[in-house]
Amino acid sequence: MKRFRLGWGKRAGAEETLSGAAQLGDLVSGQLTRLSEVAGLSRADASAYARTLTDGLGEVARRPLTLPPPYPTFLSDDHTPVEFSLAFTPGSAPALRVLLEPGAGAPDLAENGRAGLRAIHEMAKRWGFSTDRLDMLEDLFFPASPQGPLALWCALELRPGGIPAVKVYLNPAARGQDRAAETLREALDRLGHRQAFDALPPADGYPFIALDLGDWEAPRVKVYLRHDGLSATEVGSLSRMKPAPRRELLEDFFRTAGGAERLAGRPVLTCHSITETATGLPSGFTLHMPVRGYVRHDEQARERAVTLLRRLGMDSAALDRALAATTSRPLRDGVGLIAYLALVHERGRPPRVTVYVSSEAYEVKPPLPPRSPHRAQELRDTRRQPRPALPSPHRARAGMPSTNEIRKEAQTGAAVSVEPYRIKVVEPIPLTTREQREAAVRRVHYNLFDLRAEEVTIDLLTDSGTGALSAAQLAAGMAGDESYSGSRSFYRFHETITELTGYQHVLPVHQGRAAERVLFSTLLEPGRIVLSNTHFDTTRANVELSGAEARDLPCPEARNLDSTEPFKGNIDLEELSRTLSGPDGSRVAVVVMTITNNGGGGQPVSMDNLKRTAALCKQHGVPLFLDAARFAENAWLVTRHEAAYRNHTPRQVAEEAFRLADGCMMSAKKDGIVHIGGFIGLNDPELAQRCELLLIATEGFATYGGLAGRDLDMIAQGLTEVTDPGYLAERADIASHLAERVRAAGVDILEPPGLHALYLNAGRLFPHIPAHHYPGHALACQLYLEGGIRSAELGSLYMGEEDEHGNPVKAAPYELVRLALPRRVYTRSHYDHVGETLEKIVKRAESVRGYRIVEQSPILRHFRAKLQPVAV
Repeated sequence: MKRFRLGWGKRAGAEETLSGAAQLGDLVSGQLTRLSEVAGLSRADASAYARTLTDGLGEVARRPLTLPPPYPTFLSDDHTPVEFSLAFTPGSAPALRVLLEPGAGAPDLAENGRAGLRAIHEMAKRWGFSTDRLDMLEDLFFPASPQGPLALWCALELRPGGIPAVKVYLNPAARGQDRAAETLREALDRLGHRQAFDALPPADGYPFIALDLGDWEAPRVKVYLRHDGLSATEVGSLSRMKPAPRRELLEDFFRTAGGAERLAGRPVLTCHSITETATGLPSGFTLHMPVRGYVRHDEQARERAVTLLRRLGMDSAALDRALAATTSRPLRDGVGLIAYLALVHERGRPPRVTVYVSSEAYEVKPPLPPRSPHRAQELRDTRRQPRPALPSPHRARAGMPSTNEIRKEAQTGAAVSVEPYRIKVVEPIPLTTREQREAAVRRVHYNLFDLRAEEVTIDLLTDSGTGALSAAQLAAGMAGDESYSGSRSFYRFHETITELTGYQHVLPVHQGRAAERVLFSTLLEPGRIVLSNTHFDTTRANVELSGAEARDLPCPEARNLDSTEPFKGNIDLEELSRTLSGPDGSRVAVVVMTITNNGGGGQPVSMDNLKRTAALCKQHGVPLFLDAARFAENAWLVTRHEAAYRNHTPRQVAEEAFRLADGCMMSAKKDGIVHIGGFIGLNDPELAQRCELLLIATEGFATYGGLAGRDLDMIAQGLTEVTDPGYLAERADIASHLAERVRAAGVDILEPPGLHALYLNAGRLFPHIPAHHYPGHALACQLYLEGGIRSAELGSLYMGEEDEHGNPVKAAPYELVRLALPRRVYTRSHYDHVGETLEKIVKRAESVRGYRIVEQSPILRHFRAKLQPVAV
């Protein structure tokens, strides 16, 4: 792990510029010059192409490598805006290509695209080729406010003579992820390939379209497709060219490059080259295998590449010369130098293999520990007999999948019949007596927040920061860079979040409420309004501390606790439209959608509701933000219950959800699966700058935000683990198990159960306790007294109001108790104990007394209030 480094470092050719003036252009032009020799190009050609590369990068080429990457480019893992590739064919030297992002120094994606277009037009003038095909697509791929991870990339095929063949890569999601297919179809139609889109195979996304410009024998349109969770046996059906590549060759390439029968991490890409207008069928097919995601280190990636080259009769020695020309580090000391291995088929030509080589200008990714990157995949491929499930009468009544069905239907083949992890470290839990618990609760004035942790047996107070870290997260934490400014941990954190969310500006904070404070202090003014599906307690507090009004607009379905409607976390679209169009519309500063809706019972928000909300916000010029603490759990429930997303992965749903909003706040203590941390994600550079100034003044510098470097690394790792379907299926299963035990005990819950918590209907269990005596708090206290279980009241103590004499002024609509489920902490036997405790409480429910407040704070009173039992 010690070789995870930022900056120049020791690389081939580095000795020429170790004086301190080393620049990005020095490194990549040196690498290209040495690679040109491997490809058999003359010194004159190598020198000309090195100048072409630095000219294409512009000012970025002169940027010192002691500075961080100039732009969070998606082109490479470490944000170097250059990648090399070598195309191997039998009996000849490999052909050399270089991929670059001309706009990498731009401040935002829009200017990035404009800079890229200027660079392409300058190349066209220099080498005398037409840009007509690119020009006719400009409105599709370069809108005023582009979305997605890229605007324009340029690939140069370096040929003898100093004049390269040019290809541009464009982003079909530039006008929005939901319009990617529409944009791609329109582009193909304009280029004369009207039947081509319908000829493509099924896919999970459309990451790129590429155009050949200049001197090509048969200029191509190349469409790249993403395939999540692809298996070797499925890959043979993806080609549409005639004649088709041999299925056994594709399957063998897949298994050798990927090292597995199915790949559930980085997605496989296919490329379909289109030259004909008559049939629409592709004339070429390429299988791109993301080998860097499925090896421990680059020596293993090299071994796979060498095996494939030799198997197909190609010069593997040239690969070793190319790797030596790119870096001098031992291959076992990092992973990612070999990024992709591709098998290329073109009509009338023999198959070739392309190896994609990273420059690693800014960072060498550390090698992965044994087994850990593939643990989830190993579990998927292991077949186990399912554990018998408890009866599910509520699931049958609601038409929902049963517990076993959830296990069997987990996407990408995740068969979750047991917890998808094993326990390596244990912590003793306190086992106390009834007398000890009675003394403890009296000492803290019946406020369970004030109990000491060693006085609690099962702690379901919150799922925030209480989860168990994975081995990979701990390993990432050990590699944390504790530099005050510009740590490599921050750049991994930033890269992971940008790839997930699409937001260009990412500010770390120590937790979610800090994100709320920084954002709302910057965005809000007294008298403004914040609309939400439901504000959670700290969100509401930070809105009100800014002098603004927090107004909830839950959907009508949320009012029926017993209804099994799947998306009761939605916002009321009619009320939202009325408010934005009405007299208060000009006062609305922002709309916040909480996913899942914690204050509304942990219920999910549908993608349809989120899309309609985004459209209303855009229509009225109001920004839309996500409170994304539990984005992955929301995405899982979308894949289970929203027909249009049944075949999507949670990761795909999450990516689309983030890109519908203008920004987000996130407590990473939930779906980041860490103990501390969070972030603000933004697209607006001006708002980001103002937030950053407040962040620096109150939280910490912009590259640590009050967190240790190890925290940033563990968040990055947690965000990659949390969308795993196997993990989420088990989380749903454990919640279902507890729900069944609670119902069997005779306690109603807010239906349907979500993933992060169950909400007990205390008002129905204790009808003899009035709202101003807090039946929810009474149930929470009984759970502790009977079983040592700590929970959280979400009823009138949390949301109600009384006057100075204790007379009720406002009651909560429902008296609930939340049982929050920490991630990967408790087993089914722990939750069985919760069910048994509730059975005891139900048997003597009539004898339970309410509580009254004897001391409280003006805001967030439930955290610090002191209470006493109401006398009989």
